Amino acid sequence: MNKIRSREVEVVVVGAGQAGLSSAYHLRRAGYEPDRDFVVLDHSPRPGGAWQFRWPSLTYGKVHGMHALPGRELTGADDSLPSAEVIGGYFAEYEDAFDLRVHRPVEVSAVREGPGGRLRAETSEGVWAPRALINATGTWDRPF
Repeated sequence: MNKIRSREVEVVVVGAGQAGLSSAYHLRRAGYEPDRDFVVLDHSPRPGGAWQFRWPSLTYGKVHGMHALPGRELTGADDSLPSAEVIGGYFAEYEDAFDLRVHRPVEVSAVREGPGGRLRAETSEGVWAPRALINATGTWDRPF
C-alpha cells in the first residue's frame, strides 16, 4: 500500500452538482467547516454540475423544472438564456454565498478502506482520509 500522507477530514463530498452542493450546505448548517471538517471535490473545471454540459438551445424557459438548492432560491432568471449559463451562474453564486470552497478540477480515482476506521479517497489532488463519503456524482459519470 502506498504510504502517501493523507489529509484527514470528517466527510468527503464527491461532486458539486445539486446533490453535492445540498450536502455541503447541510454539513455547514451542522457546524462543519469546509477544508477543515469536510471537502467538496468536483471533476468539472467550473460550477454547474451536469447542467453545464447541456446544449445551448435548451434555454432556461424550456427546462421542465429545476429545484432550488436549500437556503437560496433561484429568482429573476432570464428564460431566454441557455440553461447551462443560468444554472452555472446560480451554482457559482451558491458556492460563494455559503463559502463551500469546492476543489476543482479534481478526479477521484478510488475509494478504499483505510486505516483506523477511515476511508481512503485517492484523487488527483492527493489522498483524503474521511470518516464518511457522499457520492454525489450524479448520472453523467460512471463511478466504480
